[in-house]
Amino acid sequence: MLPAVAACLYNMLLTGCFPRNFTDDPFLAVLQNNPILIRQRDATIMQPLAQVIDLALVDKSEIHFKSAVEFKRTLLSALS
Repeated sequence: MLPAVAACLYNMLLTGCFPRNFTDDPFLAVLQNNPILIRQRDATIMQPLAQVIDLALVDKSEIHFKSAVEFKRTLLSALS
């Protein structure tokens, strides 16, 4: 669920783009492609914030943030 929240932040608040490049089948794109690093889409995004968003989008092998509280705390720390 947290990668989905990060994807919303990536799209709505930061870049206007989706975290992955979608082609014919969006389901295959999610399963087969890694997210594009957010600063590759918009280099003006602050590095600490970009790192948090990029970590939250990791959904292969293991999800980085284990709880919404941990994600929120890290996100707020990146913004301060």
